[in-house]
Amino acid sequence: MEKTDELFRQLYQTTRVISKGLNQMLQKHGIYSSEWTIITTIKDKGEMPQAVLANYLNIEPAAISKSLINLERKGFIWRREGTDKREKTVFLTEASLQLYPQWEEVARWHRQQLLIGLSEEKLNETYELLQAIFTNAQHVK
Repeated sequence: MEKTDELFRQLYQTTRVISKGLNQMLQKHGIYSSEWTIITTIKDKGEMPQAVLANYLNIEPAAISKSLINLERKGFIWRREGTDKREKTVFLTEASLQLYPQWEEVARWHRQQLLIGLSEEKLNETYELLQAIFTNAQHVK
């Protein structure tokens, strides 16, 4: 197996195990990691059109729509039609704002456990590497 094949296999395996672990922890609190990503984005960036949210998170429109429907059913977000009736703006509900600190603590603890023993230098190198791969991936068509 080529070194690049090993690198991408490891990258995929790592992201899967991270998501699986966070899902197990957040599921006890009523959400999944993909939903957490949506909630944190809206919390950080503010209300936004569904299409902008999908684009920002690099999620296909159908997939984000499914997650938003689930979040809406749970009472964590609500969507309002914009000037274009096909476009909806996504907002956090009071329920999600109240639960946010609990979810945030779970996610923070999970990240801390994943990074135990890694130096600031290693973290910076890893971040730069992933950023470069991400940038290159955006240009591949």
